[in-house]
Amino acid sequence: MIKLEDFKSIKKSNQNKGYDLVLNDGRCINIHKRRCIPALLTLIRFGEGCESDLTKSTTNLSEIKKILNDKIDPNIIQDSYGDANKPFSELWTEEGFTFITNPPNQTRNGSKKYVLDPSDHEKLFEVVKKAERKPPSNENKTKILLVQNGKCNFCGTKLKEGMSLSTNTFARDRVRLVWDHRHPVEKSGTSEESNYQALCFMCNKHKWQICQLCPLSPDCSSCALAFPEKNKIVIPTNEDISDRLPTHNL
Repeated sequence: MIKLEDFKSIKKSNQNKGYDLVLNDGRCINIHKRRCIPALLTLIRFGEGCESDLTKSTTNLSEIKKILNDKIDPNIIQDSYGDANKPFSELWTEEGFTFITNPPNQTRNGSKKYVLDPSDHEKLFEVVKKAERKPPSNENKTKILLVQNGKCNFCGTKLKEGMSLSTNTFARDRVRLVWDHRHPVEKSGTSEESNYQALCFMCNKHKWQICQLCPLSPDCSSCALAFPEKNKIVIPTNEDISDRLPTHNL
């Protein structure tokens, strides 16, 4: 069983992508995404965690920093996280720690709960295949936006680059452009041009939440979330969303 006090250092990796969490005995856990570090440390500390653990509504983050003290660059862990559920879910979907569970109908502080059983701590050191994602090329971006008339492929909102939006833009997340992998990378999706679509941040977030309910499957071709041009049924929930796809006449 690992405790936070067992860590010798947490720093940018010199040999691998991302960050190395090094223990006093020399063993190392590699994390690609920096925001996943406080999520994993929370799970190691409590055995469970949720999005409120990564916000200012609790003292969890400050206490983790205090325990680690000079073993970690203070900039690696933020004071709080906006979309604080993602760091936990990405430990499973992108970091490859599939033994971290999300028990159905169980919550922590009113939010979705993630659990890391102490008996699984040793698995954190095993080599895992992490999901690799990259944005489309500028040429492909232009092609995709041309096909979609510059609109979200779900709701039809006219999309804009995040940098062009002010912080007080009305319904900012409804117009902010996000490049989405139709077939999620964590479920073996590729970064080929045909696997991209342009969505607004809000629709992309809702798609991601539903995709987590879907069993690991190599085929997303019949789901409205992946190909709204051809389908109207969301496979994981069997819901007809044709009334919310104004850009497509299905």
